[in-house]
Amino acid sequence: MQQNQVFPYYRQMSKQLQEAYSFMQTQFDENSVDELCEIRGYIGGAQKQLLRNMNIGRCDIDVSLLDNAEKLGLATRKGNFILSNRYQIPVEDYAGNLVSLIGYYPDSRKYITLSTPYFSKDVLFFNFKKAYELSWSKFDGTAILVEGIFDCLSLSAIGLPAMATMGNTVSPVKGEQLKYFKKVLAIPDADRVGRQSLNRNSPKGWQVPCNTTFIKVVGGKLQLEDGTVLTVKDMDNFVSWFEASDVIDSIMQFKDSKEDIEELVI
Repeated sequence: MQQNQVFPYYRQMSKQLQEAYSFMQTQFDENSVDELCEIRGYIGGAQKQLLRNMNIGRCDIDVSLLDNAEKLGLATRKGNFILSNRYQIPVEDYAGNLVSLIGYYPDSRKYITLSTPYFSKDVLFFNFKKAYELSWSKFDGTAILVEGIFDCLSLSAIGLPAMATMGNTVSPVKGEQLKYFKKVLAIPDADRVGRQSLNRNSPKGWQVPCNTTFIKVVGGKLQLEDGTVLTVKDMDNFVSWFEASDVIDSIMQFKDSKEDIEELVI
């Protein structure tokens, strides 16, 4: 394909995916958001409202009703809808074009990402465009980088400029893109893999630039009425279990830090 044909083709594919997704949204189960919030343990209203505003839902459809279903990665080899009854989360590029859908459900696979043209987790962050705009309009160029999509959505729900790696790595290419911010607060999950991410000089560490301060989450336990003790593993937990103002203050206290790693003791 010649270079002058790439961008028209890109726009065409994005438009076709958007048309397919718009049709899917008309088929969403009306109880989708409530069900998803129950699955994720969202008690507060901010996360639910954001999911409603995004029209996150799930459905099962006949892919023959969709144009270019196979080309867009919407069909399995047997011709079934690949995101059947999974909660569909749109992924946009840096210009706001829809480039893929991620289907979530708490089964053994958890996430299924459409194999669409021009989408790569090694290149794209989730929610970069919105995080960039909010970062510079309200937070003096500070943004928050987390691992998971729901970590990102939860922080976004309480008004923070968050984006997600969509995995436990940050490639050098993605690291270069973080230079568009004045400050990046990187918060890996508080687990074994997340701890490895804190070392930017390690092969398993996030390859982030010098404008980035890592935040190492320590502690954070919540005891339920039945005696069960839950530990904060990620930002999705943090937002779900604690007051929004406390979450914001706890994270943004490090916006002027010059340290490589700071500890956030919850």
